Amino acid sequence: GPDQPVIGITWADASAYAAWAGKKLPTEAQWEFAARGQDNRKYPWGNTDPDANRANYGDHLNIPSLISMHDDGCTPEGICDLAGNVYEWTGDLFLPYDPVKRASAERHGPPLRAIRGGSWRSPASELRCSFRMGLFGESQLNTVGFRCVLPVKRG
Repeated sequence: GPDQPVIGITWADASAYAAWAGKKLPTEAQWEFAARGQDNRKYPWGNTDPDANRANYGDHLNIPSLISMHDDGCTPEGICDLAGNVYEWTGDLFLPYDPVKRASAERHGPPLRAIRGGSWRSPASELRCSFRMGLFGESQLNTVGFRCVLPVKRG
C-alpha cells in the first residue's frame, strides 16, 4: 500500500530510483551511523531489546507494516523503521571487514550487495545496528526495500 515500504525491487532499480530523485542509496557507514547515533546504540531506539511496539520482526504480522506503525522504534533523531519491517539496500558491496578475507572475496564469485536493518521475518538478533548481510543485487524479495539519502557535498 501507499504507506508501506516498496519491496521486491532489485539493487539496480533502487539505485536508479535514488539517482532519478537526485539522491542515492546510503553507504553502510551512513546507514549504521543513522541507526546507532552518536551515543552508539545497540538498536536504533536505544539499548532495550526489541518488542512488537518497536519493530515489525519475527513474522508477528506476516507482512511489511505501515511505515508509521512502530513509532517507539524510531531513533531519537526521528528516523523510523531502521530495524525490522524490510531490509534496506545500501550502496556498498558486501565485503568482509578483515582485509585478508576482503581481498579473497573480491577475487571470487559475483559480488553481493550489503543490506541492513532486518525485516518482518527476521529474528531479534538481526535488528541490531551492527547486523549486516549480503544479497545478490538481482534479488527481488518481499523482505527487502530501500531508502534514499541526499548525497554528501564536500568542500
